[in-house]
Amino acid sequence: MNNLNALLGRKIRDARKRLRLTQKDLANKFNAPHQTISQIEIGERDLKAWELAKMAEILHLNISYLLSPYENEEPPVILWRKTPQKDLEVKEADFLKRCQQYSDLEHILGEENSQHFPIKIVNTDELNFIDIEQIALDISNELNLGSRPALSLEKTLEERYFVKVWYEDLETDGSAASTIGSFGPAILMNSKEAPWRRNYNFAHEVFHLLTWESIPAKSLKEDEIFFNKTEKFANAFASYLLLPEDQLRVSFEKRIKDNRVYMTDFIEVAREFGVSTEAMLYRLLRLRIINEETLNKLRQSKLFKEKDKATMVDYWSEPAPMPERFVRLAYTAFQKGKLSRMKLAELLGESLIDLDSFLERYDLNSRENYEVEVCIT
Repeated sequence: MNNLNALLGRKIRDARKRLRLTQKDLANKFNAPHQTISQIEIGERDLKAWELAKMAEILHLNISYLLSPYENEEPPVILWRKTPQKDLEVKEADFLKRCQQYSDLEHILGEENSQHFPIKIVNTDELNFIDIEQIALDISNELNLGSRPALSLEKTLEERYFVKVWYEDLETDGSAASTIGSFGPAILMNSKEAPWRRNYNFAHEVFHLLTWESIPAKSLKEDEIFFNKTEKFANAFASYLLLPEDQLRVSFEKRIKDNRVYMTDFIEVAREFGVSTEAMLYRLLRLRIINEETLNKLRQSKLFKEKDKATMVDYWSEPAPMPERFVRLAYTAFQKGKLSRMKLAELLGESLIDLDSFLERYDLNSRENYEVEVCIT
């Protein structure tokens, strides 16, 4: 038996099981007899190039992973804020596949990250909300997020620390997720959520990445009480980070006239900081800028809700179909001759016919050559 065939078979078997597919299920998708899958998984049958590509597609894997001469590694744990009830295994496999493709592009272009993602070591037995607020302040300063962190957080983490950020339609039953693998830290977001909800969820997931070593995802998934406790810390972190006290006080207090503010002032401040009005109201309550009576009055006000909803259209935005940095890396690899045009289209999930129009959305043109050698004396 060929050792590489045996290794390939084990990888296919393990991937099949992660997707909760039987050999018969895989055989049907592969359009082959059940016996063929059995032979492949024990290394007794070679796979042609087109069969390998088809198998990788069915199992939501990169061909490079299947062809790698290295033994299987346990896939990284994915921590969900709200776990999807439909096609969970496929969503996770696609997320990890995309993250690996991202990392592969960095590797072939020689883009090695010189700045390590900040890790915060915490004692979970003694951790409290004062500690969480200090972590948020430290991170804001370390990343130089400015007075409106929601506007710069995602781009800073992508560009400076090579955090892989993907948006997928997780429908209504799934929310954000995070993981750390050989490709580095990564976050999966629900593209169908409102921008202010995405900002909050993103900051929430950043907390999990920061404390990944002290609060392992595996422990959280195995202990519901520990998970719920940590989720409260992550929510608090998101609130502290996106609504820094000093800047929030300045923005809110300048709107006070004769000890009064309008309903629209609350809404404007929330939009200014890129958070929901509810998140901002609770932050104002904890800072004692408003009292509980005011909070409840606003939350129960039909007029307030109508005014809040009316402003949403002006601030609504959809995330790009692909991360801008990922597209840029793929495009650069193509321009440098490290990717074929067909492979570029495959990575971007487009047909060859639609590739140019897709790239134009990112102000790129696959027909032009931007690689010009310049002699420097």
